Amino acid sequence: MTALLTPAPSPEAVALVNTVPGLAVEPTVLLTQAGPAAELGPESAGAVLILQATFADAERQRGFWDAVVPLTKLLSSAPGMIRRFSFIDGPTLTLLALWRALADAQAFGASPEHRAAVRELYRQRWQYTHFSALWEMVSNHDRIVFCDHCDGITPISERVCRGCGRPFADPYRSAAGTTPGPGEVVAG
Repeated sequence: MTALLTPAPSPEAVALVNTVPGLAVEPTVLLTQAGPAAELGPESAGAVLILQATFADAERQRGFWDAVVPLTKLLSSAPGMIRRFSFIDGPTLTLLALWRALADAQAFGASPEHRAAVRELYRQRWQYTHFSALWEMVSNHDRIVFCDHCDGITPISERVCRGCGRPFADPYRSAAGTTPGPGEVVAG
């Protein structure tokens, strides 16, 4: 069975990447969350949400995080939520969320809890800047697998290589609906 690697760049690659104008590799905090549809890969997303925030006041920033925790608990059972990723890029916090359908994301956004949090954002002024956008997926293609045992190239939805018949490792498929840890692979 194929063992998937964590795609961290080598020190040599980091050194080269840091020579590209406008591109930098910096340490960061990465928060990920699997939703009820976490076994689906990004190709199943019908909508993508992007949120961005900056902060200028430590007390207000704490208020933001206090409000985020209950919402993330709700996301863990929100219908259609595939996965979200939040990362810090210098002074900015960015969130990307993959949803099964636009209607699923809109339903979560219209929930009483989310609406209350948005009202509090405006009332408490937790953030210095805030950006939110939701896009319906216009086009994508199935994830493809470049088989490491033969020259086969196969859509992952087929679950076995067209060339040699070996099952694929899929980091999104697991019984618990979470991504396997380093070295763990679950075949579909």
